[in-house]
Amino acid sequence: MFRRLCKNKAAMISISIFIIICLACALAPYITRYSYTTINVQRRSEGPSLDHLLGTDNLGRDQMSRLLHGGRVTLTITFSSTILAAIAGSILGLLAGYFGGVLDYFLSPVIDVLAALPIIILALVFEIVFGWGRGYFMYAIAIAAIPQFARLVRATVTDIMGREYIEAARALGASNLGIVSRHILHNIAPSFVIRFTTSLAEALMTCTIMGYLSVGIRPPIPEWGSIALNAKAYMRVAPFMMVVPCAVIAACIISINLFGDGLRDAFDPRDHGPALND
Repeated sequence: MFRRLCKNKAAMISISIFIIICLACALAPYITRYSYTTINVQRRSEGPSLDHLLGTDNLGRDQMSRLLHGGRVTLTITFSSTILAAIAGSILGLLAGYFGGVLDYFLSPVIDVLAALPIIILALVFEIVFGWGRGYFMYAIAIAAIPQFARLVRATVTDIMGREYIEAARALGASNLGIVSRHILHNIAPSFVIRFTTSLAEALMTCTIMGYLSVGIRPPIPEWGSIALNAKAYMRVAPFMMVVPCAVIAACIISINLFGDGLRDAFDPRDHGPALND
């Protein structure tokens, strides 16, 4: 699988671009020359130059510094919400699919209710209850993504539980933990990894939309969505203020999706012959 993935040039280029963006954001304090809060009204809305590689915003703040520091916030929320959703959704799906019966009867409606919750309203509730502008909408993004992981894991585990090697493991006295660790986890891993990349792109898009709707981090802390919102009023005067953050956001989302497609092709059992389930 790894060799097939490495041969996919689009996937490798995509994940390389995304990793470079993540590293640049992580190393923002060491890369940028200016603070993202430093205001210089004499250099407002300037284009790219040697002093400011990506130009300045409407207050004369360095656009590159704000973009990289904003990426630290946006990507942290994106990864955190996706990981939380993956863990919670996998546990719910595993319990429902493995034990079935009464437990599945009670867990399935819970998953359906979570899927029906509108994410915008849920985000507003979290922000109002726990404090506006502090990033608590991250939990709304996680809750909205839980049903996707839960349904995927439940369906996969339910299918696996009907296989002969599961019955053989039980007949040999294998414990529930042993069956899960040795026969189930590696079988759900391919579809789980692909679902994770898709959810990561969706969480990134949702996070920037929240910031664009002002349901995000309180200024002056930058965030990609709020940077795009601030630049909207200056589209005609300084279009680069909007183009640069939107291009970075698009590059991240496209890169994640292309890498997910590469993973799907690498895991595709139709090109491998029969799947090894035991």
